[in-house]
Amino acid sequence: MSYNLTASMDSQKNPLYPVPIDDYPKLFDYVLTVDGLVYFQTLKRNYILGKDLTLDEYNKLRLLYVYYATANKNPKEVFAWQDICISLDDKGIYEKEMFQSKEDLKNSKLIIENPQYNSGLYRKYTEYVKQKMNSK
Repeated sequence: MSYNLTASMDSQKNPLYPVPIDDYPKLFDYVLTVDGLVYFQTLKRNYILGKDLTLDEYNKLRLLYVYYATANKNPKEVFAWQDICISLDDKGIYEKEMFQSKEDLKNSKLIIENPQYNSGLYRKYTEYVKQKMNSK
């Protein structure tokens, strides 16, 4: 019982638990460039102001947000990214053609390969979430 309580408390502070916050920069295959950061801030601002975005822009916002938040080891921003994803899903704006949006970001040099990327690290988080959901 104490393990579940500890895990629950850790997941309230670490949205990608059981991945340690120090390992966040290793989670994803791409990171933002300086131009990518500027573009991300523009998309984020437009979203916060309630401006309508295209599906491609929503896809890019999702991608850039998680790359930004994890590269900076920022749990608060990861929680915000998760909230945006849930809000978009609730509005019926689902991830579609995400691969093409990601390719466009790569081709525009808004993201580059992450030299710290650790393949399979994100799977650790998703397996934990699946296990947690199956235990309920």
